[in-house]
Amino acid sequence: MSVIPQHTYTLVERLLETYCARVCPPTARNTVLIGYRIAQDHAVIHELRRICGVQGTCLPSPVARFRYRSSTQDWALDYFEEHVAETGAWRRYPPLRHSRSFIELLREFDLDPAGLFWGRLDGKSLRWCSAKGRCLECDVRYKQVLGLAIPIGPPAVDQKVYRSVTP
Repeated sequence: MSVIPQHTYTLVERLLETYCARVCPPTARNTVLIGYRIAQDHAVIHELRRICGVQGTCLPSPVARFRYRSSTQDWALDYFEEHVAETGAWRRYPPLRHSRSFIELLREFDLDPAGLFWGRLDGKSLRWCSAKGRCLECDVRYKQVLGLAIPIGPPAVDQKVYRSVTP
């Protein structure tokens, strides 16, 4: 069995903690709460679903799994299919099978271009603030976490301005 090296484990834990923190404003209607769990050789991002709509109760439902392979020192990305058998099944994510960079796979998960993690409605992920996609604040926050946005210029009082570092 592969084991995630301690230094890598710590970095992945910090990254997932920041990524899974609630980003959407409380006023957003369709926010989805997510969490994570790290085991010896993998990390799982799960949606926290309310049990029977009761606030304060959550049941984790797996969404993505990042598997570490010590033999090749790389990561593999899997998505969860709930409708396979009774318990569901993990499937390899076809567009990007392996990477030595955990953050590259996390960025791919975040983009979800194939709609395998969150599903799609009118071309937008069902995870975000609305059916139109992420609000501007959420988009900037996630880009910061993923290293795709950096602060520019001196910010005005209580205002931060960011520039995308992607084309």
